[in-house]
Amino acid sequence: MPLKGKNGLIIIVIAGIMIAVAAIIFIKKPGTPEQKRPQPVIPTLKTSGVQREAPAAVSPATELAPKEDLVLYDFESTLDGWEIPEWALEKEDHVTRSIDRSQDFAKTGSSSMKLMTEFPGTQWTAAFIEAEKFFYWGPYGRITAAIYLPQDAPKGLKARFVLTVGKDWKFTEMNRAIYLNPGEWNILSATLTPGSEDWQMTVVDDNFRKDVRKVAVRIESNKKPAYSGPVYIDDIRLSYK
Repeated sequence: MPLKGKNGLIIIVIAGIMIAVAAIIFIKKPGTPEQKRPQPVIPTLKTSGVQREAPAAVSPATELAPKEDLVLYDFESTLDGWEIPEWALEKEDHVTRSIDRSQDFAKTGSSSMKLMTEFPGTQWTAAFIEAEKFFYWGPYGRITAAIYLPQDAPKGLKARFVLTVGKDWKFTEMNRAIYLNPGEWNILSATLTPGSEDWQMTVVDDNFRKDVRKVAVRIESNKKPAYSGPVYIDDIRLSYK
């Protein structure tokens, strides 16, 4: 029935208002596709508003450089392959009589390697012990070992590293030996990086430390002093510095 008069006009107005409100709610309703449309991701090299520079080129050794030292031997549970080589046992001027683990003294932990020696003090003699293994020391730049003589041992004994390096098994001694002070831990140290002058008749390059076949320590007496007793070695490690 057609709407007439004032009442019809009111109904028409109310209906118009309801249609308008419904339209507004539909358009602004959260979660519609228009509101949720993903924005394009634009690649950027900026972090906190600062332009990032391309990383500088680095050598493989730098990329692999470790942040901590590598302990090769601490002798806490085993000698781990250290021994007196057979050729040294056959030489009169090599005077290591035995080798074992000991808890008499330790630089780290509770144990060390103990050499029993017998230096006569009349000629050059040495106590020589070694470990054979195929080592890759590429990331590292220095090798160290801690060596202890008892308080009552005489002064004058020295120590040096000896490495056997490369496919030719080149016997490579340190240029210098350090004096061992009785009653304290002495640190034997040698650099492994290119240009190192710590090794006799050897041009040290990047390959020097990448193929080490044996590592050895030699304790020496150059005619004097005479000494019969123990020498302790501990904490043989590599450093990246």
